[in-house]
Amino acid sequence: MTVDEAIAIAETVLDGEGLNDVQELIFRQCWEGRCSYEEISQLSQYNDEYIKALAAKLWKQLSEAFDEKVKKNNLHSVFKRYLRRHQVTLHRTQVIGVNLSGADLSGARISFANLSESDSSTDLQGATISDYNTVSDGIIKPEKVHNQGILSSTKERIYHWNDLHFRCEEEVKIAEALDRTSVLFFPNSKARLTTPSGRQNQEPDFLIFHQGKWGILEISHPDTEKDETRDRIFASHGIFTIHYCEAHRCSQEPDHVVREFLDILSQG
Repeated sequence: MTVDEAIAIAETVLDGEGLNDVQELIFRQCWEGRCSYEEISQLSQYNDEYIKALAAKLWKQLSEAFDEKVKKNNLHSVFKRYLRRHQVTLHRTQVIGVNLSGADLSGARISFANLSESDSSTDLQGATISDYNTVSDGIIKPEKVHNQGILSSTKERIYHWNDLHFRCEEEVKIAEALDRTSVLFFPNSKARLTTPSGRQNQEPDFLIFHQGKWGILEISHPDTEKDETRDRIFASHGIFTIHYCEAHRCSQEPDHVVREFLDILSQG
């Protein structure tokens, strides 16, 4: 089993809640046998105590999901036992195929199904099969596909506006203000780019295009700090205007904040 396949299973058992960049870094390094949090911290901008705390939280979440103790040095054995228990077959394309022999799927809608002769005992009466080809480009998930970094979760409140997801009311206020200006913007969208640690996902609050220029508007909360390392990475890719605005201003005067940012971006 490859590390990518293991991560795919981990995100599946965590109810589709994807690992963030640091969690994925920790998982990959531990899976490959590099279990020193101090060494892992050197691959990121975080200290070893933060890496250790985040790893402990990840192992706890996985332990609850797998219903057995998960540690940094037993990942391979835990995942192998999980596969045996659930009769899951992994392919190199990371597609997960589950043995449905004997299952009653009447009334179900099955997309991209690949049913071999071994599945002949499966009751498909009334089922709708929209495609008979094997999917080869990732795990099929029932939820609507999108590249926003925010996923619906019971652990934190998610705000919805125009079929988009936001972490706080201030983000919604800014989105509404941006919408009133008719500019092109991407809220909380994951970007794939090169970092000192390799290819990773990064997520700005708002990526905005105005008068031929790209800029990032970040909402600054009292408990958050500027991510200067991430900002330098975006700048190295040509996005030089990165503006932080305090959350209370975004809530009280969002239109002024947006006009101020667009002025800065146009003059940048």
